[in-house]
Amino acid sequence: MKKLILALTITAALMLGFASIPTSLAQTDVTPTTTGPSSSVDGLLTVCADGAIVNFSGSLLSGWDIYFQLFSGNTGSGTALSGLRQVQMDGAFSFSERVAYTSGTTIAAGQSASAMVLVARESDSSVVDFDFVLTDVQDGCGAVESGTTTTASVEVGGGTATASTATSTARHILAPNGGTLNPNLQPEPLVVIGDRLSDHFRSDTAGLIFAECNAFPMALPGIIYDADQITVFWSWYTRTDAQLEEHLANANYSVKLNQAPFPNVVQSLERRDNNSWVFFYVELGNLAPGHYEVEYRLTWDQPVNDGYDDYGPGTDNPIQANNCKFEVVRNPNNSAVAHSGMYLPMTVPAHYVEPDY
Repeated sequence: MKKLILALTITAALMLGFASIPTSLAQTDVTPTTTGPSSSVDGLLTVCADGAIVNFSGSLLSGWDIYFQLFSGNTGSGTALSGLRQVQMDGAFSFSERVAYTSGTTIAAGQSASAMVLVARESDSSVVDFDFVLTDVQDGCGAVESGTTTTASVEVGGGTATASTATSTARHILAPNGGTLNPNLQPEPLVVIGDRLSDHFRSDTAGLIFAECNAFPMALPGIIYDADQITVFWSWYTRTDAQLEEHLANANYSVKLNQAPFPNVVQSLERRDNNSWVFFYVELGNLAPGHYEVEYRLTWDQPVNDGYDDYGPGTDNPIQANNCKFEVVRNPNNSAVAHSGMYLPMTVPAHYVEPDY
């Protein structure tokens, strides 16, 4: 992938990358798990001329805090308007604070700014549970909410808030035709007492396989039956249509299942979350029970820019390579299924598709 976008208004690192989704003047509700203890955070940002009001509420597990940093861009990017700040809370909380921009900085009326928000370890902001972006347009100011904590945030050295790329950062992946992969799966904490939900997870989109699933926890295929219609997809997004056209003109995709290329790949273009997307997908029908491995590899003929980063020859991102391994099992009703026969399962995992850069 490259960066990951949430289909929720939360947590930034896509598909072929993921980027954070701004939540313009709207609360962001982030609940990282449905099993066991978890943290949950709502956020709201009000951008003023010479500072911003940040509001957070919810519940934090012991040992986890909120970190935030203000930026001039609307996606947690651009010029930093504050240092990285830490909100130290435990349990249920409600927090509101006005933070002044760095000396002499102002935001003109009609311009936007944003806050990158991390929920991370109390002693180490680089260990991120989940992250998200809040965005607002400077159209007047307000006051700090009453009835909230009087404890102010503290600046944490010269650090910068960035989206975590660790496997603990989890987010929903956008799927073709306006869909979302695994809408019923929630991020899980690093430590779980007992079985993880993902160990026996059955997706609401069972059979929908993201080609890079092994790189992203929220992309887990879950339990797949031979009665499920299998669709494998992959994607890319850019800020503008022109950047997407440049990507498509230079991109070389190599995507295979059990070492065999995909036939009849469908391409669709969509405008979602203020970005231009291309989705590729192939419908495989019902696959016989067994083990399957998707290999995903992307290179470019010439350097390209997606509005967020550079990719291709001579850049820091010359290749994107990931994979997805999944099992198909007999349907629980043991009913007869006409398997498509397009691909035969492996008798044992081959592991030949591990990405090498």
